[in-house]
Amino acid sequence: MAIFSVHLPDKAEPDLVAERMVFVRDGFAIWAMLFGPLWFLRHREWLGLVGWFVLSVLITLSERWLGPVTTGGFELILAIATGVVANDVRRLSLRLRGFREAGVVEGESRDSAERRFFDAWLVLPRPAPTLPPVLHPARSVPPGVLGLFPESGARP
Repeated sequence: MAIFSVHLPDKAEPDLVAERMVFVRDGFAIWAMLFGPLWFLRHREWLGLVGWFVLSVLITLSERWLGPVTTGGFELILAIATGVVANDVRRLSLRLRGFREAGVVEGESRDSAERRFFDAWLVLPRPAPTLPPVLHPARSVPPGVLGLFPESGARP
C-alpha cells in the first residue's frame, strides 16, 4: 500500500476545490532519481530544479580537483538524494504556492487513494446516537482517599 498526502488550494472556489486537489505519494521517487531535471519540470517544481542544477554545476566544476571517479560518486549520490527528497520538495513548493495539507490517505494506487479520500471527505455527518436512560442510581463513594492509603492525611 502506498501513502499519499492530500493538498487543498486555499484560494480556490468551493466548486473547484476537488478538481485542484493534489495527491503526493510518500517515499522514494524512482523516476526523479533516473530523470531528475525532467521530473522536476514535469511537476513544475522550479525550486527543486534550480537546486538540482546548482548542485550539478558544483559537482561538474569540482571534477578537476577531485578526479572523475570521485565526481561520478557524487553524481550518483545526487541522483539517489534526488529520489529521496523529490516528493518532499514537491510538498514544500505546494505549501509555498498556497496549498494546505488536508490529510493522509492510503491506497493501492493513486486512483484507489483518491476514491478512499473522497469517500471519507464527502460523507454527510450523522446525528449522534441517543443513549438509553440510566436504570440504576449513582453509587455513593466513601469519603477519604481511595487507593493504597486507608485515610487521607494520616501518618504512622
